[in-house]
Amino acid sequence: MMDTRITCEFDGAICFICMNRPEKRNALDGAMFDALANALVSAQGDARTRCVLLHGTDHGFCSGHDTTAFATLWPQRADGAVNRCIGAFSGRSKPLVAAVEGASVGFGATMLLHADWVVAGESAVFRFPFAGLGIVPEAGATALLARRIGDLAARDWLLSGRPIPAAEALEHGFVSRVVPHGDTRAAATEYAMRLAAKPPAPLQATLRLLREGATSTTREAIEREIAHLNTLIPALATAPIRHG
Repeated sequence: MMDTRITCEFDGAICFICMNRPEKRNALDGAMFDALANALVSAQGDARTRCVLLHGTDHGFCSGHDTTAFATLWPQRADGAVNRCIGAFSGRSKPLVAAVEGASVGFGATMLLHADWVVAGESAVFRFPFAGLGIVPEAGATALLARRIGDLAARDWLLSGRPIPAAEALEHGFVSRVVPHGDTRAAATEYAMRLAAKPPAPLQATLRLLREGATSTTREAIEREIAHLNTLIPALATAPIRHG
Protein backbone atom coordinates (compact mmCIF):
# COMPACT_ATOMS: atom_id res chain seq x y z
CA MET A 1 0.00 0.00 0.00
CA MET A 2 1.32 3.43 -0.95
CA ASP A 3 2.16 5.79 1.90
CA THR A 4 -0.01 8.87 1.31
CA ARG A 5 3.03 11.08 1.99
CA ILE A 6 4.57 9.76 -1.25
CA THR A 7 2.22 10.37 -4.14
CA CYS A 8 2.33 9.37 -7.81
CA GLU A 9 0.49 11.14 -10.60
CA PHE A 10 0.67 10.42 -14.32
CA ASP A 11 0.49 12.97 -17.10
CA GLY A 12 1.03 11.36 -20.46
CA ALA A 13 4.39 9.59 -20.42
CA ILE A 14 5.61 11.32 -17.23
CA CYS A 15 5.27 9.93 -13.72
CA PHE A 16 5.30 12.69 -11.08
CA ILE A 17 6.48 11.47 -7.67
CA CYS A 18 5.96 13.90 -4.80
CA MET A 19 7.37 13.81 -1.26
CA ASN A 20 4.54 15.37 0.71
CA ARG A 21 5.23 15.80 4.43
CA PRO A 22 5.55 19.59 4.69
CA GLU A 23 5.21 19.71 8.48
CA LYS A 24 8.52 17.79 8.68
CA ARG A 25 10.12 19.48 5.63
CA ASN A 26 9.50 16.21 3.76
CA ALA A 27 11.84 14.25 6.03
CA LEU A 28 11.69 10.53 5.26
CA ASP A 29 10.85 7.93 7.87
CA GLY A 30 10.90 4.18 7.27
CA ALA A 31 7.47 4.00 5.67
CA MET A 32 8.29 6.89 3.33
CA PHE A 33 11.62 5.36 2.28
CA ASP A 34 9.73 2.17 1.49
CA ALA A 35 6.98 4.01 -0.38
CA LEU A 36 9.49 6.06 -2.38
CA ALA A 37 11.30 2.87 -3.36
CA ASN A 38 7.99 1.32 -4.41
CA ALA A 39 7.05 4.39 -6.46
CA LEU A 40 10.36 4.39 -8.31
CA VAL A 41 10.19 0.64 -8.99
CA SER A 42 6.57 0.92 -10.12
CA ALA A 43 7.45 3.70 -12.56
CA GLN A 44 10.21 1.54 -14.03
CA GLY A 45 7.74 -1.27 -14.67
CA ASP A 46 4.95 0.95 -16.00
CA ALA A 47 4.76 0.78 -19.79
CA ARG A 48 3.26 4.26 -20.16
CA THR A 49 6.06 5.93 -18.17
CA ARG A 50 9.04 7.20 -20.15
CA CYS A 51 10.36 9.73 -17.64
CA VAL A 52 10.07 10.23 -13.88
CA LEU A 53 9.83 13.69 -12.31
CA LEU A 54 10.61 13.89 -8.58
CA HIS A 55 9.64 16.90 -6.48
CA GLY A 56 8.72 17.99 -2.97
CA THR A 57 6.07 20.34 -1.71
CA ASP A 58 6.19 24.02 -2.65
CA HIS A 59 8.27 25.11 0.35
CA GLY A 60 10.91 22.41 0.40
CA PHE A 61 12.33 19.42 -1.45
CA CYS A 62 13.49 16.98 1.24
CA SER A 63 15.32 17.37 4.55
CA GLY A 64 16.65 13.81 4.42
CA HIS A 65 16.25 11.17 7.10
CA ASP A 66 13.77 11.81 9.85
CA THR A 67 16.37 11.56 12.63
CA THR A 68 13.70 10.54 15.13
CA ALA A 69 13.37 7.32 13.09
CA PHE A 70 17.09 6.46 13.25
CA ALA A 71 16.58 3.94 16.03
CA THR A 72 14.08 1.92 13.99
CA LEU A 73 15.90 2.27 10.65
CA TRP A 74 19.44 1.36 11.62
CA PRO A 75 21.28 -0.91 11.32
CA GLN A 76 19.96 -1.57 7.81
CA ARG A 77 19.40 -5.07 6.47
CA ALA A 78 19.99 -5.78 2.78
CA ASP A 79 16.23 -5.56 2.27
CA GLY A 80 15.78 -2.56 4.59
CA ALA A 81 13.75 0.44 3.49
CA VAL A 82 16.74 2.77 3.05
CA ASN A 83 18.70 0.15 1.12
CA ARG A 84 15.69 -0.53 -1.09
CA CYS A 85 15.24 3.18 -1.78
CA ILE A 86 18.88 3.74 -2.68
CA GLY A 87 18.79 0.66 -4.90
CA ALA A 88 15.69 1.97 -6.66
CA PHE A 89 17.49 5.23 -7.45
CA SER A 90 20.73 3.62 -8.59
CA GLY A 91 19.13 0.74 -10.48
CA ARG A 92 16.55 2.68 -12.50
CA SER A 93 16.60 2.56 -16.29
CA LYS A 94 14.30 5.47 -17.16
CA PRO A 95 15.33 9.15 -17.06
CA LEU A 96 14.87 10.93 -13.73
CA VAL A 97 14.31 14.69 -13.55
CA ALA A 98 14.19 16.54 -10.22
CA ALA A 99 12.54 19.87 -9.36
CA VAL A 100 14.02 21.41 -6.21
CA GLU A 101 12.53 24.24 -4.18
CA GLY A 102 13.77 25.18 -0.72
CA ALA A 103 16.02 22.90 1.30
CA SER A 104 17.66 19.68 0.11
CA VAL A 105 19.49 18.22 3.08
CA GLY A 106 21.23 14.90 3.68
CA PHE A 107 19.50 12.20 1.67
CA GLY A 108 17.49 14.99 0.08
CA ALA A 109 20.76 16.14 -1.49
CA THR A 110 22.48 12.80 -2.13
CA MET A 111 19.45 11.38 -3.96
CA LEU A 112 19.97 14.14 -6.56
CA LEU A 113 23.24 12.49 -7.56
CA HIS A 114 21.10 9.83 -9.22
CA ALA A 115 19.05 12.32 -11.25
CA ASP A 116 19.76 13.03 -14.91
CA TRP A 117 18.65 16.66 -14.81
CA VAL A 118 18.09 18.86 -11.76
CA VAL A 119 16.36 22.24 -11.86
CA ALA A 120 16.56 24.34 -8.70
CA GLY A 121 14.73 27.44 -7.58
CA GLU A 122 17.01 30.40 -7.01
CA SER A 123 16.36 30.22 -3.26
CA ALA A 124 17.16 26.48 -3.02
CA VAL A 125 19.86 25.45 -0.54
CA PHE A 126 21.76 22.16 -0.38
CA ARG A 127 23.48 20.68 2.66
CA PHE A 128 25.45 17.52 3.40
CA PRO A 129 25.39 17.58 7.23
CA PHE A 130 26.70 14.07 7.84
CA ALA A 131 30.03 14.91 9.51
CA GLY A 132 28.32 17.21 12.00
CA LEU A 133 25.86 14.45 12.86
CA GLY A 134 28.68 12.00 13.51
CA ILE A 135 27.86 9.81 10.50
CA VAL A 136 29.01 9.39 6.88
CA PRO A 137 27.18 10.16 3.62
CA GLU A 138 24.96 7.62 1.88
CA ALA A 139 23.55 6.84 -1.56
CA GLY A 140 27.02 6.55 -3.08
CA ALA A 141 27.84 10.20 -2.41
CA THR A 142 31.49 9.51 -1.54
CA ALA A 143 31.96 8.26 -5.11
CA LEU A 144 29.38 10.23 -7.08
CA LEU A 145 29.76 13.75 -5.69
CA ALA A 146 33.43 14.11 -6.64
CA ARG A 147 32.67 12.85 -10.14
CA ARG A 148 30.01 15.51 -10.52
CA ILE A 149 31.60 18.58 -8.92
CA GLY A 150 35.32 17.72 -8.56
CA ASP A 151 37.36 16.30 -5.71
CA LEU A 152 38.18 19.42 -3.71
CA ALA A 153 34.66 20.82 -3.89
CA ALA A 154 33.25 17.43 -2.81
CA ARG A 155 35.60 17.36 0.18
CA ASP A 156 34.49 20.85 1.17
CA TRP A 157 30.78 20.12 0.86
CA LEU A 158 30.93 16.76 2.65
CA LEU A 159 33.37 17.72 5.41
CA SER A 160 32.11 21.21 6.24
CA GLY A 161 28.40 20.54 5.94
CA ARG A 162 27.91 24.23 5.08
CA PRO A 163 24.86 25.44 3.15
CA ILE A 164 25.36 25.48 -0.62
CA PRO A 165 23.22 28.13 -2.37
CA ALA A 166 21.68 27.38 -5.74
CA ALA A 167 24.11 29.65 -7.60
CA GLU A 168 27.13 27.76 -6.24
CA ALA A 169 25.47 24.42 -6.96
CA LEU A 170 24.99 25.51 -10.57
CA GLU A 171 28.56 26.79 -10.85
CA HIS A 172 29.93 23.40 -9.80
CA GLY A 173 27.52 21.39 -11.95
CA PHE A 174 25.54 19.86 -9.09
CA VAL A 175 22.33 21.20 -10.64
CA SER A 176 21.51 21.66 -14.31
CA ARG A 177 19.59 24.92 -14.21
CA VAL A 178 18.45 27.60 -11.74
CA VAL A 179 15.11 29.35 -12.27
CA PRO A 180 13.03 31.86 -10.28
CA HIS A 181 11.38 30.47 -7.17
CA GLY A 182 8.11 28.77 -8.05
CA ASP A 183 9.11 27.95 -11.64
CA THR A 184 10.90 24.65 -11.04
CA ARG A 185 7.96 22.33 -11.72
CA ALA A 186 7.23 23.99 -15.05
CA ALA A 187 10.89 23.92 -16.13
CA ALA A 188 11.31 20.31 -15.01
CA THR A 189 8.11 19.24 -16.75
CA GLU A 190 9.18 20.89 -20.01
CA TYR A 191 12.49 19.01 -19.93
CA ALA A 192 10.84 15.73 -18.92
CA MET A 193 8.47 16.04 -21.89
CA ARG A 194 11.44 16.44 -24.22
CA LEU A 195 13.00 13.25 -22.86
CA ALA A 196 9.70 11.36 -22.91
CA ALA A 197 9.29 12.18 -26.61
CA LYS A 198 12.51 10.36 -27.54
CA PRO A 199 12.69 6.64 -28.41
CA PRO A 200 12.91 4.93 -25.01
CA ALA A 201 15.23 2.01 -25.79
CA PRO A 202 18.25 4.05 -26.98
CA LEU A 203 17.69 6.63 -24.24
CA GLN A 204 17.74 3.96 -21.55
CA ALA A 205 20.74 2.28 -23.16
CA THR A 206 22.59 5.61 -23.06
CA LEU A 207 21.86 5.94 -19.35
CA ARG A 208 23.22 2.44 -18.71
CA LEU A 209 26.35 3.24 -20.72
CA LEU A 210 26.88 6.45 -18.78
CA ARG A 211 26.65 4.62 -15.44
CA GLU A 212 28.97 1.85 -16.58
CA GLY A 213 31.32 4.33 -18.23
CA ALA A 214 31.97 6.13 -14.95
CA THR A 215 34.15 3.22 -13.81
CA SER A 216 35.23 1.83 -17.19
CA THR A 217 38.28 2.19 -19.35
CA THR A 218 37.77 3.90 -22.70
CA ARG A 219 38.18 0.55 -24.43
CA GLU A 220 35.45 -1.06 -22.31
CA ALA A 221 33.12 1.87 -22.99
CA ILE A 222 33.75 1.60 -26.73
CA GLU A 223 33.03 -2.13 -26.74
CA ARG A 224 29.74 -1.69 -24.87
CA GLU A 225 28.71 1.17 -27.18
CA ILE A 226 29.45 -0.96 -30.26
CA ALA A 227 27.39 -3.82 -28.82
CA HIS A 228 24.38 -1.54 -28.38
CA LEU A 229 24.83 0.05 -31.80
CA ASN A 230 25.00 -3.40 -33.41
CA THR A 231 21.43 -3.89 -32.20
CA LEU A 232 20.01 -0.38 -32.55
CA ILE A 233 21.30 0.69 -35.98
CA PRO A 234 20.08 -2.35 -37.95
CA ALA A 235 16.64 -1.78 -36.44
CA LEU A 236 16.62 1.68 -38.03
CA ALA A 237 16.65 0.09 -41.47
CA THR A 238 12.90 -0.37 -41.19
CA ALA A 239 12.15 2.93 -39.50
CA PRO A 240 13.05 6.58 -40.19
CA ILE A 241 15.82 8.10 -38.11
CA ARG A 242 14.50 10.55 -35.51
CA HIS A 243 16.41 13.68 -34.64
CA GLY A 244 16.23 15.94 -31.60
